[in-house]
Amino acid sequence: MANLASLFGNQSFKPAEVKAVNTDFSPLPKGPYLIHITDSEIAPNKNGTGTNLVLKLQVIDGKHKNRIVFENLCVQHQNATAQAIAQTRLKQICESLKVSQLEDTIQLHDKPLMVNLDVEIDKYQTEKSMDGTPVYRNSIKGYSPAAKVVETAAAESEEFEDDIPF
Repeated sequence: MANLASLFGNQSFKPAEVKAVNTDFSPLPKGPYLIHITDSEIAPNKNGTGTNLVLKLQVIDGKHKNRIVFENLCVQHQNATAQAIAQTRLKQICESLKVSQLEDTIQLHDKPLMVNLDVEIDKYQTEKSMDGTPVYRNSIKGYSPAAKVVETAAAESEEFEDDIPF
């Protein structure tokens, strides 16, 4: 038995007063998304062999607005290839946001850019699943400037002509 009133200011929990939030954590469909980085932190990787830059990305436009995707970049790693891949990805982010020198990740926050997402099997989570059912996750394939997509969309709309007189 647990008395919840002490958790809610000596009042009972009232489900009708709770605003529901989106609890859909399924992967986003493959494709480009307009996002911004809302949070970042430096953390050791799970094996203790390097340092990750963990980025929280939020979709800021379209059907999937406000959905979250995470990026873990092994910016320091004992494996030179893993480190090079992560630093290349960080370079893409910086170039997309026109950041020529990055001293603090706050410089990357709240600025729009495009991310290209794919969907892949999460091998670790699939192995942990009770019935072996594949578990899917998003993987990030690259970043590009937000203006590039806006310019492309504008150019496409200018090329479209129809014969409708109104």
